[in-house]
Amino acid sequence: MKTNLKNSKISIINKGKAKVFMFILVLTSILWLLIELSKISISTATFAVKYENIPSGKLMQSKPPSEIKIALKAPGFLLLKFKLKNQKINLNLKNVIKTDSNYYLLPNQQITYLNAQLRGEIEVVSVLNDTIFVELGSSKSKKVAVKPSLDLKFKLGYNLINTLKIDPDSVVITGSQKFVDSLKEIETTSIKLYDIYKNINVDVALKLPSKKYNLIVSADKVNIIGEVDKFTEGRFAVPVLIINKPIDIKINTFPKEIEVIYQAGLSNFNKITENSFSVVYDYEEYKMDTLRKYLTPIIQHKSEFISSIRVYPSQIEFLIQE
Repeated sequence: MKTNLKNSKISIINKGKAKVFMFILVLTSILWLLIELSKISISTATFAVKYENIPSGKLMQSKPPSEIKIALKAPGFLLLKFKLKNQKINLNLKNVIKTDSNYYLLPNQQITYLNAQLRGEIEVVSVLNDTIFVELGSSKSKKVAVKPSLDLKFKLGYNLINTLKIDPDSVVITGSQKFVDSLKEIETTSIKLYDIYKNINVDVALKLPSKKYNLIVSADKVNIIGEVDKFTEGRFAVPVLIINKPIDIKINTFPKEIEVIYQAGLSNFNKITENSFSVVYDYEEYKMDTLRKYLTPIIQHKSEFISSIRVYPSQIEFLIQE
């Protein structure tokens, strides 16, 4: 019993000594780390770079390097701050160097300017990116068409009376000449409209180029308008009319009349007459191929109120009498 009690006391003493040892070890390590961090040393850190003072009348034509590496001289604890998180720093393009069509800057010529941006005991020793090329060019404005991205589905019997109107139908884009020249059109965001039976009047956002291109667009959305109506079918029987026929030639057609079948909105249906369209057959078809025995209809014009038109029969036979 006494032996067990003695062993228990020794164990407690040993654990106590171990805790004291660990405390002293941790404390010593912390003190050593603080001493090391307080020492002046040189180390490399990465900076997010912003370019300023772009020469007048010039714009960035492409994205230049967004990061640079800088050798810093500072106490260790300050260097640790730059190691843990990228800081921001500006580079001055005021004195950018031009050779032929290229522009470049030498960051190590801006050490004083860089040091002015840093606080405390931090000193820029050198910039590891000794040469940075930048692509500068002129600013340009250009008008481009708006291309709608629409998925329209109408209720049975309904359709557009005329083509959709887009307001504005084009926008002016201003920015770097290189990027503006590459633009042919600008699309709207996608929009889906189903079971349409009423007039369309919606605002749709444009798909604007990425902000990194620093473009100015005259509008960020467009208004799309469309008149919708219920459509019905009508038909007229009209005589066959042949054009470009020589005067001394007589042509008999089979049939003598054709049926023109059309669709129009109810609101304009009563405005459709036989004069609202013109269907002809061209004798030149036969002259180009004298073996042919039929002619095909040509719709020369149709009223804006007519959405679709077809002719029956789709071909006519003919007989030439000289």
